[in-house]
Amino acid sequence: MKFHEHIIRVTVPGLPCEVTREELSGELADFAHRPEHFLGEVTKSEVVSPERRGSEPGSIAFERNIYFGHLVFHETVQIGADGSYRSHAAGYLGNGTQFHGERPASDFSMQIEEPEPGQLFIRFIYFEDRPEVPTAIEMNSREQQVDYLRRLAYESKDQSIVAQMLTDIVERKMALKN
Repeated sequence: MKFHEHIIRVTVPGLPCEVTREELSGELADFAHRPEHFLGEVTKSEVVSPERRGSEPGSIAFERNIYFGHLVFHETVQIGADGSYRSHAAGYLGNGTQFHGERPASDFSMQIEEPEPGQLFIRFIYFEDRPEVPTAIEMNSREQQVDYLRRLAYESKDQSIVAQMLTDIVERKMALKN
């Protein structure tokens, strides 16, 4: 079930240079291979399978482990020909035994959108392997607060990812100018 979805505008006024769709696609691919560069909470990541054809035409897929200290998440990652990013994660403990019940399997995607030429956005979508996301009426206030805080945390994390992508693009372009 879809848990959360939001959009971040990438082309913002005040950037010292233009950001292209191709550059943004490159940053999404970089995120797929080096999430620790974009997320300070990630202590390391490692690709654990060779790249292969993904399920969509022109896409590539691979598996990786992401470490948050001793907590390890095993993910299957797909990078689309259109620059999209998708991952499917299952929770694992540091010793490799599967997490049961504490964290449902989840899917996370980032899609580049360009409604007008030069106007770039990234759409972030989170899915969880829950039978059904309960309505506000069915949830108690504590559950509502936890889900609200999770959504805020996702949005904050995603803003940090986009900020790092823009920093990398601008620094690379400025270095080429000098």
